[in-house]
Formats: sequence, C-alpha cells, structure tokens
Amino acid sequence: LLPVCVLAAVLLWQRFEAGTAATLRETGRQYLRERRDELAEAAFASCLQRAPDDAELILLWAQAVISGRNRTPQQAAELALTPLQQIPDSSPLAAEARMREGRLGLLVLQKPDFAEVRLRKSLELGPPTLDANYLLWKLCDLTERVSEAEPWFWAAYELTPEEQQPERLREWYTSQFSPQAGNAELDRLMGFLEPNKFSDDAVTLARLAAFRSHEPESFLTAAAEAHFMIHLRDRDPAIELLLKHWQRPGANANDFLMSTLVDVLLETGRLDEAQVIFERWTPSEGFRWLRTAGRMQQIVYQQDAEALELFDRARPIWPGPIDWSLLHYQAQSLAKLGRRSDSESARAKAKEIELLMELDVHRELRQALLDLGRPQNLQKMQDFYQKIGRDREAQEWNRHLERLF
Repeated sequence: LLPVCVLAAVLLWQRFEAGTAATLRETGRQYLRERRDELAEAAFASCLQRAPDDAELILLWAQAVISGRNRTPQQAAELALTPLQQIPDSSPLAAEARMREGRLGLLVLQKPDFAEVRLRKSLELGPPTLDANYLLWKLCDLTERVSEAEPWFWAAYELTPEEQQPERLREWYTSQFSPQAGNAELDRLMGFLEPNKFSDDAVTLARLAAFRSHEPESFLTAAAEAHFMIHLRDRDPAIELLLKHWQRPGANANDFLMSTLVDVLLETGRLDEAQVIFERWTPSEGFRWLRTAGRMQQIVYQQDAEALELFDRARPIWPGPIDWSLLHYQAQSLAKLGRRSDSESARAKAKEIELLMELDVHRELRQALLDLGRPQNLQKMQDFYQKIGRDREAQEWNRHLERLF
C-alpha cells in the first residue's frame, strides 16, 4: 500500500502545484491589465520557480519588469534580457522573444548592432511581424543608413492596416527626405531630444556618439558616427575613426564601413590609401559598392567605360533614382569618352532631379502631408514620386487617392 499512497500523494501535489501556477499566472495577467506591474512581476516570478522554461511566462515576466517603475529603464532592460535570451529558437515564441530583445537593445540599451541581429533573427524564425520590420526600418534611419531601409519599410507597410497606410507612406517620405524629423520621435523616446523641440545636427551626433560608446567594437556604430561627421565636414576625425576599424576581421565585407571610408579618402585626395582599401573590399551588388567602385574606376584607374557600367548598375537601386551626383559622374565619364550628347542629357537629368530636391518643392509636399483627407494632396505626392521614377510609391498614393472617392 505504501507505494500506492506515495503515488497518490505525488499526483495530488502535482495537481495542487499546477492549480497554484495557473492561479498565479492569471493573477499576474490581471495585475498587468491594472498596471500593477510590481505585483505582476512577483506573481510571474513565483510561477517561474515552478516552470523556469515556460516561454510564455518569461515573456509575461519580462513585460512586467519593463513596465515597472522601481528600476531605471536600463536596469529593467538588462534584467529582462537574460531570461528572454534563454528562450530557445526552437520555441513557438522565439520570434517574439527575439523581437523584444531587439527592441530593448535599440530603444533602451542603445545598442543598434545587437538589436539588428536580434530583429533579423526574429524575422528568420517568423512569421514576419509589423514590430520587427518597423524597428529594422527605424534602426536603419537611426544609424545613417536610410538608403538600406526600403525592404523593411515595404514589409511593415504591407502588414499595416489599409486605413493606416497613408500615414505610413507619409512616415516613409519623411524618413527618406527629412531624416532628422523622421527620427525625432524616437530621439525623444531615447532621451536625446527634449519634448516640443525640433531635432538638429547636435541631436543626431549625440545619438550616434552614444551608440558607439555602448558598442565601441561595432563596425556599424563607427561607420554611422563617421558618416555623419563627414556630413558635417569634419573629415579628419572621421577618417581616423574609420582607419581604426577597416583592417579588423570582417570589415572588408561591411559595405557601410568600407564605402564611407573609401569615399572620404577620394574626396580628400588620398588616392593611394583609397586604392589599397578598395582592393581589400569584397565586391557586392549593393548600391554602396557599385557607386564607389564606379568612382574608383573614374578617378583612380581612369577607366571611364568601366565606371559607366558600374554607375548604370547602381542607378536603379535606391537612392540611385534621386542621386543627382551619380548622374554628374556619369556625365563626366561620357564626356571623356567623347559622347557629348549623352553627357549633356545626363547633366540635364541631374539638374532636373536636383531641382526636385529644392527646399520649396519639399516645403509644399510637407504641407500637403498635413491633410491626407484632401485628394489634391495625395495627387501631389503621386506626381512627385512619378517624377523621380518611384513607381511603387506613386501607385500606392494613387490607390489611396482612389479610396477617397
């Protein structure tokens, strides 16, 4: 009888524990709904003592920790990350866990390189989510890579409810043509921009410096800060920063780092250094490599036919359609090859695009974007994108224009 009694006692205890855990889990959920986050955290922590590998419990506990008010955001994020990272990729909730790790890494810990790895992993594990795609889009914007954001934007756009898509298109325009304004909301969230203030170069530089301080060995954060320093015409410190990284393992496959460095060396006439570094750069079909390789053929190797072929491959890739300087480079090589008519056509096209980038043009577009309920405003957006050869945006603006009638 003794074994039977022991078995019965074990079964009763397991049933009691399961009932207690279920009650604690539901109590924690109720506390979360009531914004009683510290009590929710305690309830979920007690549950996790009984089931430490329960992925759903870990997510709930992490939510309570992040929402609580008894820690700094950084303390809460660091505390939440370790259990989230213990959720294996084989779990049905792994994609959600990786997305949350990425969000905390970017917006709280200000580690964009870490965040990008986690967000990409979330999408790899699937199914794709609006949050992961949106955060990758914004991460590109926040790290001076607006030209790389397009895949994430369109994925986020497709996952956006149709009635909200015009606002998403407005955000996309701002992201591409006024990136400091596009980043303002997240800069406020991360503490770089005061409420009711407009963003400026100082805000962007502070953000990029913070990113690099939190990930000093990252190619991404070094290239992002250097890229913006070059924009500010602070070239020498930017070159010094980039030269510290380019010979490290893996750097030669990083298009952002390598293009930023080679381009600035070409701009400053340091052609021998540019050649040495360019020849270590792994070729790709990306816009950055194609554009810079074309400039190398044009300036260093004096091979204008090869330069033209590279520029032609770069132009269809965003931001090639609005990169009027690329057309000027083409015009220079065409002229050297004696193709004067083609050269003049390229210069005329460059001037046309340059005029479309004028402040007055975009002031009118920003005014139109204030009221997306007026058909003439949506028509202005469609017309603009048609002029710069962006068919997909033009089609989407037209589709939402038709929905107004």
